[in-house]
Amino acid sequence: MKNLNHTVLRFIKEQSLLMAGERVLVACSGGVDSVALLHFMATHQRELGIEVGAVHIDHMLRGEESAEDGLLVEQLCKTLGVPFYGRDVPVPQLLKEGGGNVQDVCRTGRYALFTELMQEEAYPILATAHHAEDQLETVLMQVTKGRKPAGMPVKRKTGGGMLIRPFLPVMKDSLYAYTFEHQLQYREDPSNESDAYMRNRFRHHLLPFILEENPAAAKNAVKISGWLQEDEELLSELAMEQYERIVDFSEEGIVSVEKELFSRIHPALQRRIITLVLRYIYNGETLPVPYNSTLINELLFHISEQSGNVSISLPHGYRLLREYDQLTFVPEPKQPDEELRKQLPKRVWTEIGNGLSFFWTDVEDATEALHMDADDIFYVDLPDSAFPLSVRRREEGDRILLPGMSHPKRLSRLFIDEKVPMTERDRLPVIVTAQDRVCAIPGLRYGVAFSRNRTERSNYIVSLRKF
Repeated sequence: MKNLNHTVLRFIKEQSLLMAGERVLVACSGGVDSVALLHFMATHQRELGIEVGAVHIDHMLRGEESAEDGLLVEQLCKTLGVPFYGRDVPVPQLLKEGGGNVQDVCRTGRYALFTELMQEEAYPILATAHHAEDQLETVLMQVTKGRKPAGMPVKRKTGGGMLIRPFLPVMKDSLYAYTFEHQLQYREDPSNESDAYMRNRFRHHLLPFILEENPAAAKNAVKISGWLQEDEELLSELAMEQYERIVDFSEEGIVSVEKELFSRIHPALQRRIITLVLRYIYNGETLPVPYNSTLINELLFHISEQSGNVSISLPHGYRLLREYDQLTFVPEPKQPDEELRKQLPKRVWTEIGNGLSFFWTDVEDATEALHMDADDIFYVDLPDSAFPLSVRRREEGDRILLPGMSHPKRLSRLFIDEKVPMTERDRLPVIVTAQDRVCAIPGLRYGVAFSRNRTERSNYIVSLRKF
């Protein structure tokens, strides 16, 4: 066991898992792995300069049998002279009330109690007994699911502090030997023998074959996953630097990126920048695995296209717009509460949307209109039958006859030519005649009937004011 002690102590030092003076809570199920870890940590307290406690979670799935697991751990704690904390998660009741996957419910409840206990009892460190074969199983499962084979992290943040895995470089048979040498009792969970769980299937059928081919395969998995985690840490830092450099945020929280700047970045960082943007717009939510990589691949494909505009629906009511070399992540537009059509009464300032007010009157009142506090003024040549004018939003098939053109132009084409962002197109006010013909899009373009110079045929005057 000198080899195990040396391996684990060196691993703790190399990975900076513990510092003198820290309080460590060992998660102990009563199985061989966690019993060995609890004994190791407790008997090396002085050497490491730490304080150790143990927590056992009873998921209440095996009645008296699982309760006895807790009694075994409690007795070991008394022998070792370390604090014991026993907690229960009523998994059968939780499944009955809310359904779900047994393993997911167990894990969620277990880690919630870990967090609660760490905060209550001031344990900043949680130690779990995952070993080298656990890491190999995890890597194989990640590959099978199409995920990066980075394995379990040696240490990671958890709700109550930091979770560490001191036994990752150790093989399972070393743990059996350790408990035998120290005459430690442990209990086997019968569910570990069931092939109903994916991890068990890998453990029972794949690992024996792989380890027979190469006994060092599990330790290799630990080593390679460690390198991948270091690479990921570096790439994440580089991606964050680029993210902060090229991503802009409006006052409303709209995210935008210049396509040209984004395209100059290495693809390995592009994927991570997209992930950072998605985390931002979803308030830190982790995207569900089933569509995470697929969604990012789709976004990268459309972003890399060279021509045309693109609008891509995202989960949970968001959309990516690529228009005029600008990438924008926006919420899906909500149906406005105000009326879609509003009549514009004569000689009355009327708000028409997009920060504009509209006023019209007879041309004989031009002197009065010109002295108003207006931002823009037009003379209008429309027959009396065209009035009253109304304001509405664009509709399918809308056209407008512009000065110098012989045929009306589709608004959809006009918006493209004028580089109007997609997010603005359905919000722009459209002025129509009594016959519902478009005569102006205030703030953008005005039809042939509108002129800034008065002519003999001008019979009305229009004023616009920004507010």
